[in-house]
Amino acid sequence: MPGTPDPVLGSGVLTHVVASFVGLTLVAVVYTSRKRIARSRLVPATIGVVYAAATLAVWVAARVVTDAFPSGFVEDPLAATGFLAFSFLVLTGFVVATARLYARRGLVVPLVGLFGVTELVWWAFLHVRGETDALGMFILFGPALMALVLLAGGVEYVGRRGWKRLTRGGERSVT
Repeated sequence: MPGTPDPVLGSGVLTHVVASFVGLTLVAVVYTSRKRIARSRLVPATIGVVYAAATLAVWVAARVVTDAFPSGFVEDPLAATGFLAFSFLVLTGFVVATARLYARRGLVVPLVGLFGVTELVWWAFLHVRGETDALGMFILFGPALMALVLLAGGVEYVGRRGWKRLTRGGERSVT
């Protein structure tokens, strides 16, 4: 169908498998590093920078291999640099925020959101030649997804505080 993006890996299923693997790996790294993340701001920042660099490298590699760079990126390198820099900051910030919420507050919802957004972003970045490039869509939807995951994390935090208060810190049953 015209306008439908093509999977770079040749199969939609393989693309989902790779994207899910990356998401699970990222969550596993955050999970196993939770004590260091809670003590240091450098650890989540490092994880975020590595993740953002790898994610954007995948986007670039998919377009180099298939010769499918968006025309605006070729025509205006300054705008392309801006798009990549903004995306880098959003991806890094997303990992830092979700990792810190998990490590410092024990919130699980942001960690689940980290997996979901990672799977979605990698799946989209491994597709080329659609009506709109995935990076262009990420500029709009990346911050919205980040806000949504942080809002869900806030709901989890309020729910946990309310539950703890209702049960007096776990000393009594609700029933």
